[in-house]
Amino acid sequence: MIDAYKSNVSVVITDNQRVIIWVNEQFSRMTGYDLEEVRGKKPALLQGRNTERPAVTRIKAALNKKVHFHDRITNYRKNGEEYTCALTIHPIFSLNGDLSNFVAFEVDNNFIDPNTESLMQLTTTQKKTYLTDAEELVMYFKLLDLFRAKKLYLDTELNLQKVAKLMNTNVKYISLIINNQTENNFKYFVNQFRVQEFEYLLSSNKMPNYTLFSIGQACGFKNKSTFYNVILNHTGKTPKEIANKY
Repeated sequence: MIDAYKSNVSVVITDNQRVIIWVNEQFSRMTGYDLEEVRGKKPALLQGRNTERPAVTRIKAALNKKVHFHDRITNYRKNGEEYTCALTIHPIFSLNGDLSNFVAFEVDNNFIDPNTESLMQLTTTQKKTYLTDAEELVMYFKLLDLFRAKKLYLDTELNLQKVAKLMNTNVKYISLIINNQTENNFKYFVNQFRVQEFEYLLSSNKMPNYTLFSIGQACGFKNKSTFYNVILNHTGKTPKEIANKY
């Protein structure tokens, strides 16, 4: 499993026009910029007075060629401090072969040796999905964003077929990517979001006059026994015990 959320490596995902659409928390720790400050901008915002022009030229050339590459460049944190950035960038293609994204993995080379970080070496291909590790990781992030933006988990009839259609891919890919990235199956993946929604509704007191199962139904749970079992399995507490916290 590749955990880009807890990694020492900064992850930057852009669209095919090289505009940032997502960064992980390590990027914010390394640069001082949070996601909302860089979303919609280009990574060049990190460059400054001493950024090496030859490195910029090499990076642009590789991006234009749509090839995987490694390089180093002097970047600047939000506070103006310089740091040497070692980076690995992968072009990501849709199933029909069109360029869809770029994903960059970056470390502060002043403190971290890129050769010790597995995310910096993502060139292997998953045998079952025929996607490179980088392609699979981007697809997983897209899946997470889709669930959060559309709240797919609220659909009590949600299944792999529906998700695959929205992702413009197939059921096998979605299932394997979830398994590879989370070490759990689709059902467990969906229920994690439902449990989070349940805890959010309780903590925010948005449904004060509803029974616990009614709140569970609003989170996408269809069956009462399943609702209680899932909450217990995911949190180690019953719905009532969670409710008592608030």
